[in-house]
Amino acid sequence: MATAKKTTETPQEQLEEAYHLAGQATSDAVGAVKEQAKEKLEAGGESIQQATKSAENMIKKRPLLSIGCAFLAGWAVSKLIK
Repeated sequence: MATAKKTTETPQEQLEEAYHLAGQATSDAVGAVKEQAKEKLEAGGESIQQATKSAENMIKKRPLLSIGCAFLAGWAVSKLIK
């Protein structure tokens, strides 16, 4: 709950209090953004691991198709570069 403030604060004291409150708000906001970024990074890491495992399984099941796709991708990239 908000603390009771003195009505006799000078403008300098009010400015210092506002500066302090702004610093706290900034710290809280940065902490929240940091936490959200950490959660999204962890979720992204998990999805990358799942995609990697899926690709490994597909390569093990169909190695010739995988080689053909890799060749085709390399050929397409070389045509785009020229």
